[in-house]
Amino acid sequence: MIRMKTKKITDMLTHRYIAKIILEAETPLFVGSGETSLTADAIVMRDAYGFPMIPGTSLAGVLRHALEYPEAKCDWKEFFGYQDGSEGKGSKLRISSAYLILNGEIPDGSEEQKRKYFKDFDNLPVRQHVRINDRGTAEDKGLFDNEVVYKGVRFVFEMEARGTKEDENLWNKVMHALKSPIFRVGQGTRNGYGRLKVWGVKEMKLDLTNQEDFEKYLNYDNRLAIGDVPEIKNESSDSSVTTYKLELKPELGFLFGAGTGDDEVDAMPLKERVVIYDDNWNLKLEEEQILIPGSSIKGAIRHRTCFHYNRRMKRWAEIYAEKMRDLITGVENKAVYELFGAEGGWKGDKHDGCFDEYHNIKDYCGSRPAKRGHVLINDVFLKAAESDKIFNHVTIDRFTGGAKDGHLFSEKVATLADQEQKVTIDIVVEKEFDEDDIIGAFEDALRDICSGLLPLGGMTTKGHGIFTGTLFKNKEKLYEYES
Repeated sequence: MIRMKTKKITDMLTHRYIAKIILEAETPLFVGSGETSLTADAIVMRDAYGFPMIPGTSLAGVLRHALEYPEAKCDWKEFFGYQDGSEGKGSKLRISSAYLILNGEIPDGSEEQKRKYFKDFDNLPVRQHVRINDRGTAEDKGLFDNEVVYKGVRFVFEMEARGTKEDENLWNKVMHALKSPIFRVGQGTRNGYGRLKVWGVKEMKLDLTNQEDFEKYLNYDNRLAIGDVPEIKNESSDSSVTTYKLELKPELGFLFGAGTGDDEVDAMPLKERVVIYDDNWNLKLEEEQILIPGSSIKGAIRHRTCFHYNRRMKRWAEIYAEKMRDLITGVENKAVYELFGAEGGWKGDKHDGCFDEYHNIKDYCGSRPAKRGHVLINDVFLKAAESDKIFNHVTIDRFTGGAKDGHLFSEKVATLADQEQKVTIDIVVEKEFDEDDIIGAFEDALRDICSGLLPLGGMTTKGHGIFTGTLFKNKEKLYEYES
């Protein structure tokens, strides 16, 4: 006779935790498909009908990573499962893919949806990038581009966890990770992309041993419809991160270049359209707005942080030989590496000694692993004036004092629609550092922006991109420029 082993009620998965969630893209989004096109080196993931989507695996990976941090103090394996050799455990958490919301519904391939919306998503905006070195010039083979999904789009997805009463704590941590200011999805999250805020949540916690909850679970409508999802009015905060806000006023105009010109000028500012929804959830593309890419802001701050850290360490350029240059610039600078990460390390034997008579920098020798950065900067969108300011230039022949033939060039610079409008840059640092000079150098760079000493954007040697304003740290004023 075979005896069946009965489970205790405490070991059974008696509880269900369900949430239907609407995400809104506060910045453009890039979840890559791994494919290329004729117009971009990398294109976004799309659903069966050609509309952008976020795979459930991408959402699960981000949430799992958030719970893997030691600070989370929870057993993430209990929710997300694991495989370790012959041992393993299945996941308790199910996460659907997130689908674009059109007219209150997800894409279904209908002719009406295609007619109204497909043309707006068939050719998405393409972002061009180029890596800039510490000398301010483009690196070889550093040009690349990718598609992005418009700022303002909304996605809906569903999560369900099968567990016990004790799993409620893990479920709450997953929901908290979703609402964190560092929640970002896709590639380029350290360059301004992928900031998703939770617009609305419908959450249910059910005990299946209770008859009423059991009936609710049986009758639950798991369609990805958004009509019954309430909007979240109060934005959550996270005390585990440090937030900075720069409120800036441009002194004249600024130019974050589109990389091309038009029929009037040789260079023009980068602009992009954003999505809004009306009260009936109909999606609409607004007119183009001025775009300040987070990657452009990050690059300027990164280089100036490097300078200030060397200044604090009293590492002066004139006492370093050319072969030691890499030890104080770029990713080999400790503040740059710790704050902004690196794509890979280097081997110490490429520098002889790594030590000079002035400063002991031996600690910076040896290989250093790749790591992601801890500074997150959002793209900034601004309403533009009705027309951009045009600057014309001509090269003067130093011998004759006349204009050189064929040397006329011009550019448009961006100006704001409202002269009282301020440029707000939000920055999040998701880690605390033991060395005060690291974060001190970073804050010195932010002060330089607010005092007009660090211009942002292109053609700064011509006077463009000078800002002045106020710096806040965790909502408290840290510095204010006084004219």
